[in-house]
Amino acid sequence: MTHTPFYIFLSVFLFTTSVKSQNKNDQKFDAAYFRSFKEEQVDHMLKIGDSLYEKSQTEAQKIKSLVVIASAYSRKLNASKSIRYWKKIDSMSKKAKFPDWETLANERLAAEYLKLDLKDASKQFIDRAVAASKSLSGSLESKYIYAMMLETEALQKIEDRDTLGFIKGIKNNQAYLKTIPENDITNYLLGRSLLKLGEVYVQKNNLDSADYSFHKAENNLKKSVIKSYYNENALLYRGLGNLAMKRKQFEEARIHLLKAKEIALANKNKEVIDVVINDLRNYYRNVHDYKGLLEINQIKDSIDLIKRDELVTLADQDFKEEFAKKNKFKEYMYILISVSIVLAVFVIGLFFYYKKQKKKSKLQFEKIIDHLKQQQKTGNIDSPVLSVVQEHLESEVKDDTALQISAEKEEELVKSMKDFEQKHLYLDKNISRPKMASHLNTNTKYLSYIIRKYRNSDFSDYINHHRIDYIVKKLYTESEYRNYKISYLAEMCGYSSHSRFANIFKKHMDISPSDFISQLQKRAQDGPDIR
Repeated sequence: MTHTPFYIFLSVFLFTTSVKSQNKNDQKFDAAYFRSFKEEQVDHMLKIGDSLYEKSQTEAQKIKSLVVIASAYSRKLNASKSIRYWKKIDSMSKKAKFPDWETLANERLAAEYLKLDLKDASKQFIDRAVAASKSLSGSLESKYIYAMMLETEALQKIEDRDTLGFIKGIKNNQAYLKTIPENDITNYLLGRSLLKLGEVYVQKNNLDSADYSFHKAENNLKKSVIKSYYNENALLYRGLGNLAMKRKQFEEARIHLLKAKEIALANKNKEVIDVVINDLRNYYRNVHDYKGLLEINQIKDSIDLIKRDELVTLADQDFKEEFAKKNKFKEYMYILISVSIVLAVFVIGLFFYYKKQKKKSKLQFEKIIDHLKQQQKTGNIDSPVLSVVQEHLESEVKDDTALQISAEKEEELVKSMKDFEQKHLYLDKNISRPKMASHLNTNTKYLSYIIRKYRNSDFSDYINHHRIDYIVKKLYTESEYRNYKISYLAEMCGYSSHSRFANIFKKHMDISPSDFISQLQKRAQDGPDIR
């Protein structure tokens, strides 16, 4: 579910629909301001905002110009710049005593911080928006702002994993909107609100309610002239795709999700692209389309990089603002010097630590390679690769002498376990102790006994060990595997999480998968012993 409410399309109407311009210059300014929100090209929207600011003659016009700029940066997923401009709008609104703009600015700040998963900061600004909303002008436009604030408050409940609180909040938002005369804006707001409600119903497997919410949302959005440049169509198709996936209607899910991706990419809206890509990744995992997953992961990686950069930029921006407010330049310099010294010591220590770890990694890599070579020489390639874990598991293996099992049954189970391993059934990402016991035609107690006795391990480490062993041998013997992304290798050997795969690989091999691949590639360039 997207963390941010819709972009500030509403600003198009604020203080323009109800206030008639007193002269042609005002009319011309408001017309350009209105058109800027219809721009699909974000960079063009930014140019319009800059141009409007230069032409601004009043404080209200300056604020409107900044709203255009802040909204454009939000669409670019450039949260740090968007936040900077919304803070400026907030400051200007306070001085000029414009409570409507002040409420809107703080609601938008809450939404931007929520998008970055900075929940405490988001709550701080929504509280400020609530306080400012007590002085709202009472105009129709101010009611729309208040509705936006209710929606953002509801979305924060999702971040707190308070589903019931979200449903209550979003329904309050919808009830409030129904008190406003029906028009393009209320239909649009209701459509967006129903979309978010449908998304949560999908997550909670309340599929009939989700279906109803999505179709109600579609009806409201169709009534509005505010169209797809704010990506509500992409979010609608995304919701329908997730609903179809829950119902195991995978072909229908594929059609909807690809349509959502097409709209989001066409509008270059990175925020919507991000949530749609996440859902496509989930779809490709469900249908085991690893080629599609590999392609979509490339887009996801670029979006994640933008998010990480924005968090770093935002942290740096907030840091500078805080010191500017306190006006403690000398203290800042002392801190900077101290940090530099600590950083220098840290970097030096890190350098020596890195060298030590690199040497350790090299030795472990050679140990694994020697073991693999020995297996090839003896023709015993099916035996497991060296495992660091097995060395310390011996003391943990329990005594099962009290378990009554015949020699014939034990021999049969050992044979079945070897067949399970040779067929690589441990690669099934849904494998479990009962499922494996079913494969061996036994119960879980006998299965645990056999694994402990003949593999010196418990079930979890047994599965992890064989999965890592499988991928290590693939990387060693088949060079094309070294070109795959870590996330794809994780999928191949049964892990849905990149980080879990990397942690288990490191635990079992005492070397990270990326380091292992890197050293394999270097060794292949230096000599012929690696294929």
